[in-house]
Amino acid sequence: MLNMWQISWRNITQNKKRFFISLLGIILGVAFVTSMLIANKTTNDVFDYYEEMYVANADYWILSDEHSYSVDMVSSVLTSPIITETMLALDKQAFFELEGDQSLNQRSVRITGVNDQSSSLLKLPVIEGSLDNEGLVIPKAVAELLNKEVGDTIRFTNLGEAKVSAIVEYTQLLSSPGNWERAESTSFRIMAPLELLQEWTGMEDELSYVRFQINEEGEQLFLSLQEKFSHSNVYVQPVVADDRQSNDIGGLYTFFYLIAGLSMFISGFIVFNMIYTSVMERKKEFAIMKSFGYLQSSVSRLILIEVLLLGIIGTAIGVPIGILLGDMFMQTLLSVFEFEMVYTLNWEIPVLIAVLIGISFPVLSSLFPIYNAGKTSVLLTLKMANQPQSLRSLYIVRAIVGVGLLVFVFIDHPISYLAILASVILMFPLLLLGLICIFRPIIKIFFGYSGSLAAQSLTKQLNRNANTAAILAVGIAVILLLSAVIESAPEGYENEIRNTYGGDLRVSSEAPWSKQDREKLLLYDAVVNVEPLTEATPITWVTTDEETRQFSIFAVDEAGPTLFESSNKEELYYELAKEPSVILGERAFNEWGGDIGEYIYINTPSGKQHLEVLDVVKTSNYSGYVGFMDENHLNNEFGWTNHFDILLTLNDGYTGEQLRNQLWLDFSTHLSEVETIEDEIQSTTSAFSGMNELILIMLVLIIGLASIGTANTLLMNTLERTSEIGTMRALGFTKLQVKKMIIGEGLLIGLSGVIGGIISGIVLLYTTSQSELLGGFISFQLPVGNIILALIAGVCLSLLASWISSATASRIDIISSLKEG
Repeated sequence: MLNMWQISWRNITQNKKRFFISLLGIILGVAFVTSMLIANKTTNDVFDYYEEMYVANADYWILSDEHSYSVDMVSSVLTSPIITETMLALDKQAFFELEGDQSLNQRSVRITGVNDQSSSLLKLPVIEGSLDNEGLVIPKAVAELLNKEVGDTIRFTNLGEAKVSAIVEYTQLLSSPGNWERAESTSFRIMAPLELLQEWTGMEDELSYVRFQINEEGEQLFLSLQEKFSHSNVYVQPVVADDRQSNDIGGLYTFFYLIAGLSMFISGFIVFNMIYTSVMERKKEFAIMKSFGYLQSSVSRLILIEVLLLGIIGTAIGVPIGILLGDMFMQTLLSVFEFEMVYTLNWEIPVLIAVLIGISFPVLSSLFPIYNAGKTSVLLTLKMANQPQSLRSLYIVRAIVGVGLLVFVFIDHPISYLAILASVILMFPLLLLGLICIFRPIIKIFFGYSGSLAAQSLTKQLNRNANTAAILAVGIAVILLLSAVIESAPEGYENEIRNTYGGDLRVSSEAPWSKQDREKLLLYDAVVNVEPLTEATPITWVTTDEETRQFSIFAVDEAGPTLFESSNKEELYYELAKEPSVILGERAFNEWGGDIGEYIYINTPSGKQHLEVLDVVKTSNYSGYVGFMDENHLNNEFGWTNHFDILLTLNDGYTGEQLRNQLWLDFSTHLSEVETIEDEIQSTTSAFSGMNELILIMLVLIIGLASIGTANTLLMNTLERTSEIGTMRALGFTKLQVKKMIIGEGLLIGLSGVIGGIISGIVLLYTTSQSELLGGFISFQLPVGNIILALIAGVCLSLLASWISSATASRIDIISSLKEG
């Protein structure tokens, strides 16, 4: 067995340059796969970490549909033997007292008072200081913006002052803006001792919520508390780790898997190309081996070991590189988000998976050449009876099948994308021939007679060269589709937000809005309409898989603001009004897992209810992770009576920014947030600029990986034509002319791949823009900048790949090559 491994090693290293290029393709493919798997796992862990930090060890919490409630309402609960630990909290909006010229809304801060800052029901990752229950706990963003350290004093307007006792990392409970511009629309959040906050505000014995942990008998307590609080302003909910309302990252995971799959596909083709060519070159060798008694399985095993050696070496080098790439990718990815998040690179399981993939995918890609090597015919090979036959009929069949698959452009189904890419690969020989005819005069101008020979030479191995260009085209097409989606997504999100936001400003208050407040707002010259917005939150519910989730439910009626889009909106309003029922946003509906007409179980303030799901609708509110209910049923049967938000519609010529400061001045005693529709659009679409930078990086990397395939193909073409090139040199061709010929071939392959990729990307984008699911969201908008980058990168990297192969061609010895011929 050792001898077989030695023979295989000798065979794959016989041509060191081809071995190195093929190995490089595997290394980069494995590195990309490893980095994407690590990024996928680490990103998932990051959001799980912050979810768990938010939940901590709490099982349930008692809240109110008013700002606060008396501690007497829950005193009996706090003394229950079933409860093992409790944490009391009070939220109050206040203002920093600063020496600068910051506006009132920029100085707004929500103070959360807790009775035990070090409680196990509350996880605060301390950077500096200690949780001593005596001072303020502030996040790092606030400390840096206010230039505060542990022991420094922070003053609050009309309240008092306290010293900073601890600075903590980012956590959802204390998420704060990192700059004054963001502070215009988002309040700071800090933590203080509960007794101190109650003393400052005069809200002794008042609480906003209570978190508690239970023992094994706690489920019965939950049911009894639901019944006890069913007719009060207090209700109980499970504490659920579910941040889908604030983080819509499902598309990220698709991106990771897509890049990993694309890398495997291109690397697999490079391995296939090398092994298949090697098998074809060694047909006589295999025939002689079999004539000396080698079995078919022995010959196949020899090639299998060669592939395994490539896979093992490529994986051993590629995985460590992939870990470094994964770390760099995570730093770039998390910088896209508004808050500074920490992460620990989770590489163990992804590395194991990458090792398995790195060893197995070269083998899977080479199964046909391995089988073909074993099936070598001794007599036909030695007698040279199997003369090469014309492949014209094959090209015709490929073209017919490829044209037939283009029908999927007009079929609205996910399988259409695979069919279109398969069509591109099948039709590429004809596309390459067409582009050769178009570019032949241009190549001749720049490369002279060598350019004409380059165009002619490509047709001798048309199938191999076309497949090489097709792989480059597929990579470019997929990345261009992603970039087009990312470029047009902000416009789609903006349209959806403007159609379903309900107004021009959303103003939130700690206390329910009164009739007098609404009348006062209508007196503003800028305001044309004031609509109360009732949002029941947080509300927990159960998926069809019996998993608990959490979202908000908005009250809607036909005369109120528009919060969702549907083709049968009027009918939905009518059905919602008939009996208690809900409609769900798209993401909530998908997470629930049921069908329209089935019932969803929801923990309402009035207890557990099962409500019929009437329909699924499009909405920008919480990215579609939300429910809607008729206002009367939400107030009565559901048990939520107050509204803490108001939607303002402005007269033409006025903007939300003009009104923001006035609102804070007039309602500063209970105002908690003023968000304009522009704020919501900016918050939703800001991440796409960072994602576009990642796409550009991936575009260049994928083209680079495909260019390694181009270099490999050109090198194999060159080695097969050693005798031909020797004859050309003997007839007077210079080394420079030979180099120009090879470079011209590489340039034509690269141009064909880039142009084919751009055309394919446009077809894919058209298909996406016409689909029922994404047609109204993704417009047919070409990513011109990325197309130009693809063209430049494709041409430059193809020239580099062809230069590597041309160096080999120019060093061919004339005498030895003529002897071989």
